[in-house]
Amino acid sequence: MTMDSPSSAKRPRTDSTATNDVVITRSPVWYSDGSVVLQAELTQFRVHASILSAGSSVFKDMFEVAQAPINPEEQVEGCPLIHLYDDSAQEVEVVLMALYDRNFYKKDIKSFLQVAAMWRLGKKYEFDELRDDALHRLESTYPNNLADYQAFYHPKASDVPPKHLISMSGGLLFEVIELARATGLNSILPAAFYRVCSKSRNQRAIHEYIFSQQEGLHGMPVQLSDSDKRLCILATSDLLEKQWKGPYTLANNYNRTRKCSMTWDGPCVGVPDLARSSLGGLVQLVVALEPAMLTLFIDPSCTECKADRQTRFAAAQLQLWEELPSIFGLPSWGEIKKQRSG
Repeated sequence: MTMDSPSSAKRPRTDSTATNDVVITRSPVWYSDGSVVLQAELTQFRVHASILSAGSSVFKDMFEVAQAPINPEEQVEGCPLIHLYDDSAQEVEVVLMALYDRNFYKKDIKSFLQVAAMWRLGKKYEFDELRDDALHRLESTYPNNLADYQAFYHPKASDVPPKHLISMSGGLLFEVIELARATGLNSILPAAFYRVCSKSRNQRAIHEYIFSQQEGLHGMPVQLSDSDKRLCILATSDLLEKQWKGPYTLANNYNRTRKCSMTWDGPCVGVPDLARSSLGGLVQLVVALEPAMLTLFIDPSCTECKADRQTRFAAAQLQLWEELPSIFGLPSWGEIKKQRSG
């Protein structure tokens, strides 16, 4: 972000102007009484330094330091020009509209473009309110604890339906992962990656999804990076191994407890074999964190066996959740939370 001179000293009052074959476009965010002009890519925005300063400590510090007289050649319609070289015009417009629109925060659901802009530029320029709002939306959709994850993706019938804070689209998962990778937001990656690996109903379909292109913003295709594709393929195999053969071992958690109150020919004895037989059809599905796995086949059980199986399932799911970051090549949950608060 630097003060710089535009291609021409004065800007005409039309919506765009061409200088040296470069067309500069005036954004709808253009206030005639604005005191500063921002330029991102080939779009300019005339806004108020006071508004920027009130929301951003970075802009506040910059305007306090920049007290030297401004060369007329470095102005647009009498306002100093600031180039935002690394920012997209689309995201800058979102942030500026959020600063000026009093109704912005009243809208429960935001598009991914809005959330990405709020997070990326909020973090970069220290627009704290925008950054924190975006982080809340991202972490609500891709939680960093098991209870919130299950409540959001697998709510009980008696629960209040989860509130979606980001409008869902076919390519949202891939876009979220790309944003998290680019900005170091590791806290949402384990849940996001797990959603990729559990997206489809058999292993072949999961692999096809991992390698697919999905429709992203404005119809533009979006896909995982090559390294993340490989990561998800390996993680899917690892999850299935842990789910059926490792310490998680879903089918083996149906064993009868020593406190069983039923006779040897009661349902508690038959449930393990029935469970293993029925679970055979699920061996290609990543279902380990679904709450339904806690209650599958336990209803006919006695009170003691039912409570024991529920306890062991819950402990096994929590264990797998704790291992989730390492499965996707990420730091532990403890390290991720330190990074987040650091």
